[in-house]
Parts: sequence; structure tokens; C-alpha cells
Amino acid sequence: MYQVKEFDQQGLHFFRLTDGISYVDICPERGGMVTAFHTDDEDILFMNEATLFDTSKNVRGGIPVLFPITGQLTNKSYEWNGVPYFMDNHGLARTRAWKVAGQSAGHDCSALKITFHSSEDTRKSYPFDFEAVLRYTLSDGELTISQTISNLSNEAMPVYPGYHPYFKMKDQQLRIKSRAASYLDYNDHETKPFSGEINMKGLKESVVLLNSGDPQLAFDFNDSKKIVISQDPRYRYTVLWIEGNQPFVCVEPWTALTNTLNENNDDLLMVAPDEPLELNIAIRLDKC
Repeated sequence: MYQVKEFDQQGLHFFRLTDGISYVDICPERGGMVTAFHTDDEDILFMNEATLFDTSKNVRGGIPVLFPITGQLTNKSYEWNGVPYFMDNHGLARTRAWKVAGQSAGHDCSALKITFHSSEDTRKSYPFDFEAVLRYTLSDGELTISQTISNLSNEAMPVYPGYHPYFKMKDQQLRIKSRAASYLDYNDHETKPFSGEINMKGLKESVVLLNSGDPQLAFDFNDSKKIVISQDPRYRYTVLWIEGNQPFVCVEPWTALTNTLNENNDDLLMVAPDEPLELNIAIRLDKC
């Protein structure tokens, strides 16, 4: 039976989408992120709870929402129409609270809708009026994240959103099915051929599968199961990242590379007024 439950933990309020077996936990106060995903008797996501419950820290774990940009900007700055602005890594959304706009549970799914709007504070870093809507849905053990970005300004608005999933995996020898033929290694800034496998062990910086536009990614979760990410092909880049020997591998759908606002405007997604941008991803666990 599909349900939406609510609970409080250490001063934060959570929503749980569940079918009685699988569940997805979401914390609107912490950047609207998924904090847990349990399906097929597996905890899919890593979570460092000390960072989740300390609101002065960036959360290490779950699925942080990256909006309106992914990655970093040189000196955390960029110019738009000749005016300089400053923006933190991965944009505005992950460090701000989202508002709950609706919830539902039926015979085939449970869902939560949350929103994030521009404000006087966001316009200091990003001079646009916008509404970002996320709809999280759990159905048949699969998590779907539907994002709608509306431009409420008078001129086209640049975005390159993404997600930062922390998958709970110990094996840092990553085997991943992708269309990508090459990857950019930020450890030595070299572009290298990709043959379906990357040894992440010991890497301090991320690597990026280039220009794949994969409608589906698949990679080993453990010896018997694999993660499958179905996604909009506008997620053209897949960022792979670890942190030392921590038991996670980040496999991140991005629509553009880091620093795109400064370096490569061709990769920007320009959202016209009254023409919302819609992007979807879905995550499930399958047998190998």
C-alpha cells in the first residue's frame, strides 16, 4: 500500500514515500534532497548523518540537488550582461529550504511535490526570477525525479542543473555502461579513452564521461545487482567522484561541465519566459 508518511528527526522534518517495503526519504529543509532510498532489501544511498543534521555543513550523502548550476565557478564568480556575480559551488538550491507543494498516494505510486523560488537573496547571486519544482515519485521500487524550471523573468535564463547521488558502494573499480567514448580526468586534466571501466581508487578529483547523452546508465552496485539510471539525454555528462576510502561512489548526471557560465555558453540550457524546462531521471535496482 503506497503512503506518504512524515516524521521528525534531530530537528529536521522528513517525508517518506513508501509502498510498505521500499521507501524514499526527502528533507525539504536540506535543499529538497533525497536522504535515503531503500529497495530490494538494499540501502542504495550513503549518508553521513553528522553532516545531514548539522545545518552549518554541506550534506555528504543522499541526492543533493544542483541548481541552477553544477560544479564550481572560477573564484566562485561569473559575469552576466557585463555585471559580476558570485555563486557558491553547485548553485543555490542545495543550501536552501524548499517548500512542500503537495503530496499524494494511490494504488500505483506515492509522490511529493516541492518548490524553490527566487528571492531577494538569490537575485544577489543569480539575477533572474524563477520557480523550480521537483516531483519525487516512488513506484514499483523505482525513484523518479521530475524537475520543472520556469523562467519568470523577461529575458532568457541560463541553467545547467544536475544531481549528486552518493551510491553506497565499496568497490571503487567502477564498471559502467555508457555511450561515452572518452572521459576528462580532472586529476591531470587529460582527456582519455573510455572502455567501460574506470578505477577510481586513489583519485582526489572527479572524472567526467563526455558527451554521452545516455538515455540510460547502468553500473554494478554489488556482486549480484546493478544500479540503472534512466534519464533525459540532455544530461550529457556523467561525473564520477569518490572521497578517499569512504564507502560511496558518486555517479552524477550533469547537463554541462563545471564553470560553464565562464567557459562554454554553448552548453547552457536557456529557459525562455513562459517555456518551462522539464527534465526527468529515474533510479532503480536490477539484477546483474
